[in-house]
Amino acid sequence: MNAMLRPRLWHMLAAGPVVGILSGTLSYWLQYWIDPAIINRPIGQYAWVVLFNVLAWTSWLLFIPLNWRLASAVRIRRERFIKPTLFHAAASLALAAVVCVITGYEQYLVMTWSGVTQAAGQPLTPAFNLKRIFLYSFEWKVLLYWGIVGVHHAVYYAHVLTDRELREARLEARLVEAKLDALQRQLHPHFVFNTLHAIAGVLHKNPDAAESMLVRLGDLLRAVFRSHAHQEVSLGREIELTEQYLDIQRMRFGPGLAVELDVPAHLRDTPVPVLVLQPLVENAIKHGFAGRTDGGTIRISARLAGDRVEVTVGDTGRGASADEVARARDGVGIANTRARLEHLYPGRHSLTVTAPPAGGFAVTLSVPATAMAPDEELAEFLDIPA
Repeated sequence: MNAMLRPRLWHMLAAGPVVGILSGTLSYWLQYWIDPAIINRPIGQYAWVVLFNVLAWTSWLLFIPLNWRLASAVRIRRERFIKPTLFHAAASLALAAVVCVITGYEQYLVMTWSGVTQAAGQPLTPAFNLKRIFLYSFEWKVLLYWGIVGVHHAVYYAHVLTDRELREARLEARLVEAKLDALQRQLHPHFVFNTLHAIAGVLHKNPDAAESMLVRLGDLLRAVFRSHAHQEVSLGREIELTEQYLDIQRMRFGPGLAVELDVPAHLRDTPVPVLVLQPLVENAIKHGFAGRTDGGTIRISARLAGDRVEVTVGDTGRGASADEVARARDGVGIANTRARLEHLYPGRHSLTVTAPPAGGFAVTLSVPATAMAPDEELAEFLDIPA
């Protein structure tokens, strides 16, 4: 428990006179309101009333650190209830009795010094005054003990609950981060193997193009291998990374592969998962260029839709049947992208796969429309000028 919350002996020693003066002043005016003539007797004079309250409250407050330590040493728990309760019951009686004895003698001394010789019509003696103190204050001193135990337990278990919630939040964050890392690590081999397969397809037909593709792949892999430290990049930089991938594919398909970008400048600061567009572009090439010799166009567009940014990757291919769309939704690239969106933006994202009536294939994802703070380290991550 936070040490600042523990009552200190010197704090109680300093608080005693303050509380005593306030309590004595209140007692004095209450006595005067009930019986104005009491101020003519020593027991009702302000100085003696305040002195007694200062001594009584200081004596009690000095026992609070001990009370607190006992509550800390013997905590009442659900699984361990009876013995701690019995301990505190005995401790409350013992501590209340000790404080009553001290207070009784303090009151006797103050009354004697003030000139009082009788109380309640009987001669004032230490024993008689002690009985009066036990009769009038023993029970509320017991209750005060239990009140301090209750406050200690409330503070302690609130602290425990806060720590537990903090640990759970950290564990949950680490779990989400681990899942995201696993998804990225799943995506990277899939992307590399597919790209190497594309390079192998042109290796014998055009060795120079294959060599250039390998160089481009090396540049792209350098960014990919650094991406484990970043879950998000700006949409503008994600597009630049995607264009590096498209450069490789252009060497494969030649001038037949056209790319159209329609991404407004004010949306380029939107954070998106790193490498989120590459599997969508790969999917568009797969569906848009399969079996075609005349090439086609990959379209990447973005627009603001309410509080989200929608990014669409489509192609001008032959389109897809309902079965092909269903299979695409379950493919590695789409499934991986959907899982990453869910972990990064739970409840604040969407991903749809469609086959527009005009032909082609389209995947649209939406993410929260927030701006990403500039980060020069990401320039190094992509090997582009900051």
